[in-house]
Amino acid sequence: MLRELIIQYGFPLVFLNVLLESLGLPVPAMPTLILTGAITALIGGHENVWAMRLSLFNVVLTAASSALLGDLLWFSLGRRYGRRVLGFLCNMSISRDTCVSRTSEVFGRFGVRVLTITKFIPGLSTLAIPVAGAMGVSFISFLFYDAIGAALWATVGVALGVLFADAVETILNVLDWFGFGAAIIGAIFLVIYVGIRWRHRATLRRRLRMPRLDAVQLDALLTQEPPPCIIDARRGLNRQSDPVRIPGAIVLDHGASVAQLDGLERSRKFVVYCDCPNEVSAALVAEKMKTEGYSHVFPLTGGLDAWRAAGFALEPLLLDEATRETVEKIHHQAAS
Repeated sequence: MLRELIIQYGFPLVFLNVLLESLGLPVPAMPTLILTGAITALIGGHENVWAMRLSLFNVVLTAASSALLGDLLWFSLGRRYGRRVLGFLCNMSISRDTCVSRTSEVFGRFGVRVLTITKFIPGLSTLAIPVAGAMGVSFISFLFYDAIGAALWATVGVALGVLFADAVETILNVLDWFGFGAAIIGAIFLVIYVGIRWRHRATLRRRLRMPRLDAVQLDALLTQEPPPCIIDARRGLNRQSDPVRIPGAIVLDHGASVAQLDGLERSRKFVVYCDCPNEVSAALVAEKMKTEGYSHVFPLTGGLDAWRAAGFALEPLLLDEATRETVEKIHHQAAS
């Protein structure tokens, strides 16, 4: 059945499958590329080598163009709406609690060049595109690297189909023998995969379930003596794109982790904020601090965005000096 569908509707199927995947739907296109490449090679044989090569090139061109079309949409949305688009994508993701921070970390390390390989990395292929837009990557740079990545990804998929055409044909024969049962087996594996991912997400959220403070409560605490210590737990790339902080916040170096806070009074109140879904980065830091003996640690509900939306003060963030100055100030307060 698959063989007949690809023979009759190969190009439209490739275009639609790749477009849907690039738009974020869970319909992986690599198997379609491999199948199409294998069937094209098997049909072409050795008598029509040039015709076969032209057909394979057209498959690659179709897939790359479709991927680029979907990516252009997400890039434009990322430039226009920034982190709101990232929040929407993470809310739709099974791994939404960590997807933005992980993607931002990779993008911050390698820059726009990472777009040449993101389509090979599950979880990054969709999010890296709006991240590029939100980070202000130029349209020309985006188009150049994303086109290379799309063409490379499509070429690899089709080439794998050609190289393993005989094996693919054997698999197709087995699937034909199973008939409708093959679709049932595939659906079962998909359900198992989704179930494992959802279980992982639910376990993480249960683990990080702890008391939180909202922006109004934090503002009230700041009028007390001593005020709570505030921890900025955002990733470096996010701080660079939004270089402000809650006044007096300690910028946590994720490389140094909570060891950076050694010397502070562990019985004081600490409020940790981030800018990620469900405050997961802040909750992870709070969990780690509690294991280190800090007894009163609370994630800030809604993070920096909630503080900003409530109209409370922000101050510019000098990334090289923020942590040193703030820690010295808190040490001075504790000594006095």
